[in-house]
Amino acid sequence: MILSAISIPMLGIVDTAILGHLDSPKYLAAINIGATIFNVLFWGFGFLKMSTTGLIAQSLGEKNQSKINLQLTQSILIAIIIALILLILQKWLGYYSINFASSQGIIADMAHQYFSIRIFSAPATLLIYVFVGYFLAIQKSKVVLWIMLVNQVGNMVLDYLFVMRFNYGIAGVAYGSLISEYLALMVGCYYLIKSKYRLPKLQQLKDWLSKTDEISHFFRLNRDIFIRTLCLMAVFALMTKGSARLGELSLAGNAVLLNFFYLMSYGLDGFAHAVESLCGEYYGARDKNKFKAIIRSVFIISFAVAALFSLLYLFFSSHLINLLTSIDSVQLYAYKYTIWLVLIPLIAMPSFVYDGVFVATTNAKIMRNSMVIATIFCYIPLWYLLRKFDNHGLWMAFVGFFIVRSTTIHVYYRKWIKQWEK
Repeated sequence: MILSAISIPMLGIVDTAILGHLDSPKYLAAINIGATIFNVLFWGFGFLKMSTTGLIAQSLGEKNQSKINLQLTQSILIAIIIALILLILQKWLGYYSINFASSQGIIADMAHQYFSIRIFSAPATLLIYVFVGYFLAIQKSKVVLWIMLVNQVGNMVLDYLFVMRFNYGIAGVAYGSLISEYLALMVGCYYLIKSKYRLPKLQQLKDWLSKTDEISHFFRLNRDIFIRTLCLMAVFALMTKGSARLGELSLAGNAVLLNFFYLMSYGLDGFAHAVESLCGEYYGARDKNKFKAIIRSVFIISFAVAALFSLLYLFFSSHLINLLTSIDSVQLYAYKYTIWLVLIPLIAMPSFVYDGVFVATTNAKIMRNSMVIATIFCYIPLWYLLRKFDNHGLWMAFVGFFIVRSTTIHVYYRKWIKQWEK
């Protein structure tokens, strides 16, 4: 699960590395805007993966295969509907999101070019979310790894061909991502056909639709996860907007640094996925001892891994930055802010583990509340008040967000676990 999770940010890292070795920081600035828009846009529908994992893991604990079939079918249908809506609204989405993130100019034009191609990956991306959620829930993490590897390796090869060989520039990066997403979707479909999943019969769907309690629970769960993700979207959107306010160099430098943050966060997300799958099963089976044992084990191991990330960034950050860009001005700019990468892993780690717990127990309200508190009452005020510190102010607000988030969700967990034990 760690390997499959850590492969996800490799797409952005490869994009940055390819463009970071071209002759201008404008490419990095444009990919920062374009990639952030899609991170924000697609993260907004991350509930497709989370709710699928939580619900199906509990059904696995109940040993109810027909319920698993229904839950997966409803997630697939919702993913397809959302993807079609995004494609219909693509013109307005591209215009307003890029205008929000940057002023007009060559960088904005390049970001528009990237957006107009990459948006067609929406059906593949959202269906992959559902497939990943399903395979994580049934503890087939190797399948998830294969899906992600096909996506990332395909992206690496295609990026190199389109940009370095055929000189397609930022359009080549977009085409590489688009094609690799559909290759990964084909792998997911292959393994789905081989699994125990079977399309439910029409009568089963009608019976499920008649159960208003289950329907309302499903939509409440997805609503809360969506609100939680909207807050996360706001954090990264404001991070990009703040970088754009400081200029082209800030956009390019933060594009490099944020890739290392994504690498760390997705690496720790591997533990969250393990919690989602195993704790979901034990929660469904009402096995309190195994449920708590998993959480204790994951906290110990994820703390060690977070510490390793901090040490890696402390001693080797300059070498890692040089791998992603050969532009001297971007390198020198990024060096000045690596201290924030050192601090974030240990501060953010608890929030990743607790997210896994509350996905597993389908208790998304707690995730929602902790994220709303951290965003509205911490990040947004700090983002505004610390502007006089320029890019250091942006990163200070970012770290403050994770301090409040980790603290708040820990307090919620302590209260929740006592109630559940009773």
